[in-house]
Amino acid sequence: MAKKNRGQKIGGQFVPLQHQLLDSLAFQSLGHASKVGLIYFYKDKKNGHQENLILTFPQAKKYGVCSSPSTFNSVKKELVEKGFLDPFEPGGLGKCSVFKISNRWKVFGTGQFKEFVFEPGSGSKYFQTLWKDESKKKKLLEARHGKKKPDTVFI
Repeated sequence: MAKKNRGQKIGGQFVPLQHQLLDSLAFQSLGHASKVGLIYFYKDKKNGHQENLILTFPQAKKYGVCSSPSTFNSVKKELVEKGFLDPFEPGGLGKCSVFKISNRWKVFGTGQFKEFVFEPGSGSKYFQTLWKDESKKKKLLEARHGKKKPDTVFI
């Protein structure tokens, strides 16, 4: 009886990228750092049902995606603008941004494409700017400490 060759098995974990994704107009128009960033965002996906992705700045720096927070924000912004990620939960001040996987890139450059805008969270670089604006300061304090209860007077 002849032994059947079942093909090569891939050892270890890997990040699958579809040919359709690699050949798309959206992927081709990404900058180098954004392409590398997308791969590391997809690396966070542990199973086929997971929709939320996280890549922190320290991880991005370690993997060589970028070396500054402003470049990292540009990478996230470009991935959202081209339809690879959708913002889910903004980060900032010790909290990382959470994104959802998006397939909007498939219709990038057509009339069906829906645009999303990524707004960076209130990281330490932006903290002073936020703190000067009273409405943003109030939102930041409410997010960190909850709504302030009105003062009560006991008689």
